[in-house]
Amino acid sequence: MKGSILVENYEIVVCHGVNPEEKTTPQRFWVSVALQCDITEAANSDDIGRTISYSAVCKLIKSVFGQEGKNLLEHLATVTARRIMLEYPSADSVEVTVKKPDAPMKGVFDWVGVTARVKRSVAYLSMGSSLGDRDAAMMRAVDMLRADPLVLSVTESTRLATAPYGGVAENEFLNSALRVETLHTADSLLALLHRIENECGRVRKKRWGDRTLDLDIVFFDDEVRQEGDLVLPHPDMQNRDFVLRPLAEIAPYAVHPLYGKRVCDLLAELEERNGRQRIRLV
Repeated sequence: MKGSILVENYEIVVCHGVNPEEKTTPQRFWVSVALQCDITEAANSDDIGRTISYSAVCKLIKSVFGQEGKNLLEHLATVTARRIMLEYPSADSVEVTVKKPDAPMKGVFDWVGVTARVKRSVAYLSMGSSLGDRDAAMMRAVDMLRADPLVLSVTESTRLATAPYGGVAENEFLNSALRVETLHTADSLLALLHRIENECGRVRKKRWGDRTLDLDIVFFDDEVRQEGDLVLPHPDMQNRDFVLRPLAEIAPYAVHPLYGKRVCDLLAELEERNGRQRIRLV
């Protein structure tokens, strides 16, 4: 049974703000939290150990706000939301609103504020390399993902040797799939993947050309978007054996949100269309 742990207008008096006087004169902040989680065990057992204590949540809020002064409510709300999600793995998502009733501005108002929402997401990635020490580049990428504070877990499939795709690259690729549990949004995860590619020596000269590392988001939860730098799900994944085969190893029953088909079924259909490609385990 899904439910919410709620805290409304928890007051903290600390120094945060852009103006010089806000950095030295304590002001009131009201913090509200709506934390989504499963409350079944707590409801059935009446045991506080089976739930997320709102008292503990308030202590965590106070700890975050008691740190070095920050400029923006946006930062305070987001950092608080992320800390709550990291502290409570059973939480699905959290919404944190930070209000400032005594903001130094003209006019009549009750308060100004910012709301940040953070949720636990599962992304499936396709990873490949065709230049240099391919295993080393892929291992470094996995290590960098695991080191990111907003990445909660990383699971990798078997690495497969595959023929180049698209008619541009010449070298044999190593490919694998990754399951990533994360507090990143799809866009911030993409930015992280680009940083990892760059640090692993990725040079973008030719589309589909040989490269030291390639990281693509195949699925991000059930998110669908058709415009912009990130298209979800990956628009050509259903035609790529080197994406579907390792993905089917770690997520055979993941469902394509547009086609309504499982990964294992998409792979079977591709094999039926094109015949099974020769591929060897590494």
